[in-house]
Amino acid sequence: MVLLVFLILLAIMAAVELFIYRRHALDDLSVDVHFSTDLARFGEIIEVVEIARNNKSMPLPFLLLKFESPVSLRFLDMTNITRSDLLYREDMLTMKSFSRHTRRIKAQCMRRGYYSFIRVSITTSDMLLIEKITKELDKASNITILPEEVDVGELSSLMSITFSDVLQRRTLLTDPFAFSGIREYQPRDPMNTINWTATARSGDFMVNQNASTSMKQVTILLNLEFYDRKNSDSLLEKSISLAYSYMLWLCEAGIPCALHSNGRDILTGLPVSMESSSNAADMPRRGEKLARIDLGKEVLPFADILEDYIVQAPSDDYTVIISPRNDHLFRESLLGILPLRPSLLWVMPCYRLTPKIDVEGELKDQYYRWETSDHD
Repeated sequence: MVLLVFLILLAIMAAVELFIYRRHALDDLSVDVHFSTDLARFGEIIEVVEIARNNKSMPLPFLLLKFESPVSLRFLDMTNITRSDLLYREDMLTMKSFSRHTRRIKAQCMRRGYYSFIRVSITTSDMLLIEKITKELDKASNITILPEEVDVGELSSLMSITFSDVLQRRTLLTDPFAFSGIREYQPRDPMNTINWTATARSGDFMVNQNASTSMKQVTILLNLEFYDRKNSDSLLEKSISLAYSYMLWLCEAGIPCALHSNGRDILTGLPVSMESSSNAADMPRRGEKLARIDLGKEVLPFADILEDYIVQAPSDDYTVIISPRNDHLFRESLLGILPLRPSLLWVMPCYRLTPKIDVEGELKDQYYRWETSDHD
């Protein structure tokens, strides 16, 4: 009889305990999963930060934290991670009353793009482990990974071509009223060019950069139409990286640069376009725009980009078209604008094993084959 009464009391206590935990286990429990930065370079190691707080006197036997992460991040510690179209990570911790848990997980940025944590879920239980209690949280955290920077050696030929066509047209004189940007101080710079406001902000000496009296702008037209029947995108990614690296170099050389592309922004759905600038302070924003190009979205016809450019851009711009597409129709469109844009260079990203194409007529002198060792 005593045993029966004991078992009944035990069952009542378990039922009461389960009822309380069902109602209040997730009360005053906050969970946050976010990236340590919202903008990262390709290959940079960042942190995914987990923070959990139990702000009540009721302890939790465990807290299972699950979140989905893009495969563009490579976690240095792959413990508790499963992989499919996304990376799924689970971390278990014990949450005492009025306790806080923080964990920093290092990850390497392996692919350009704009990414978010889509879903975070937490699971706990009552103290007797009778029933699991689960809740999904809307804890979106975003990160933009900049395009990969091309090695300077791979850019050397393109840089030489640009110098020969652009810089030979610039005089040694500068226009003191034409401001083109701010850069770091160099020993040959006169003291009256120091920008003291920018120097105080950065901690290093910065100088104003004046435009040449015959400054010539470079305009990049980035074509992201598919270049083969398989709709491969490897060379399209290389094209974006090349455009970004080329803009960085032009900025460093003080050459104004604009960019127009038929690729669409993943957030706005609009074609990515950038006005002319040689200001180093604009480069993170420009890289972010290129990073947000979504190759899964249908691009605008490149012929439309060419038509808009011909109407709007000055005729003496140095035009660099980056396009892995090289079929006859594309080459015909370039030949059509060549009389209106004599300073034109078509850069064709391709693989080293790609057969060479026969570029005919006037376009032959405006063609540059940029090879990469990768493959589809």
